[in-house]
Amino acid sequence: MAVPSPRWQPCAVVVIVGSLACGLVGCGGGAGVSPPSISPSEVASKAIKQYDKNGDGELDAAELEDCPALKRALKMIDKNKDGKVSADELTARLTKMNESNVATIGYGCTVTLDKEPLEGATVRLLPEKFMGDAIKPAEGVSDKAGNVPLKMEGATQAGVQWGYYRIEVSKKDASGKELIPARYNTNSTLGCEVAPDSRVSAAVLKLSS
Repeated sequence: MAVPSPRWQPCAVVVIVGSLACGLVGCGGGAGVSPPSISPSEVASKAIKQYDKNGDGELDAAELEDCPALKRALKMIDKNKDGKVSADELTARLTKMNESNVATIGYGCTVTLDKEPLEGATVRLLPEKFMGDAIKPAEGVSDKAGNVPLKMEGATQAGVQWGYYRIEVSKKDASGKELIPARYNTNSTLGCEVAPDSRVSAAVLKLSS
């Protein structure tokens, strides 16, 4: 993972739960969209293989730094509370999502830059590589209040498939120059779990410059 320049300070990610999130992006949705089809054990195995640098078969705190989505979801995955993600634990978590038979979930975010709403920013949820092709990216553009309704690629209604995502935030000037630090886009350290049973339906991305 790239080391951020000292000029840029870390952002905070604050979750939004319940009715506020539903008001932001709308709950339900997914008309005409089938639930994603995955093999939980295969996806879990791929995740461990992708991020397990020391080869012990688990993802520890240092390794989770490279996967913001799994790091943020650690409390939901780590059933034995050892601070690590094992293949069995991730398989169990993915199995629960898979058995929900949910196609899409209302999910969005609010973006601020230096404590001010960031208008006109493109926010993308990019599925982690280990999720495979069944999970599609989602995207949205922030309004004057910094609110971003996210819509799955190819969909006509707002909604996101369940899974693990890396979040990218981008805004460019008229010349095409990126105005947002690379640690929020090309080298993003932002991520999320979108899950049918989660109370987290949106996130506030507090960016700093």
